[in-house]
Amino acid sequence: MKGTMRGESKLGCLISLLIVVAAGYTAWHWGHAQWNYETMKQEITDIVKFHAAERNLKKQAIINQIIEKSEEIGLDIYEEDIEIRVVKKELIIDVFWEVPIAFPGYTYFLQYNVKRSRPRSY
Repeated sequence: MKGTMRGESKLGCLISLLIVVAAGYTAWHWGHAQWNYETMKQEITDIVKFHAAERNLKKQAIINQIIEKSEEIGLDIYEEDIEIRVVKKELIIDVFWEVPIAFPGYTYFLQYNVKRSRPRSY
């Protein structure tokens, strides 16, 4: 019986290896994107806490601060991806961005959105 049992073919091993490499590649990029998401979420929370206590709220200063933090982290967040509102003495910041994961012939975009609010205390 042992003489008739055969292992996987070279093609089968190659396909298995390609699947493992593709899964590792995807997991690495997805994990990196998730780490950056959590970091940016904390940065936006800190920015909302700081600016909710200001009497003279300057939206452009908040936008510039968010863009600066995103550049430090390595994210591409632009001014049009940031929405800042003040509703009934509450500061609301909503930030959206995408992270591309490139595959041969296809690019998948992970979409992230962070919305934080805080009552204004001035």
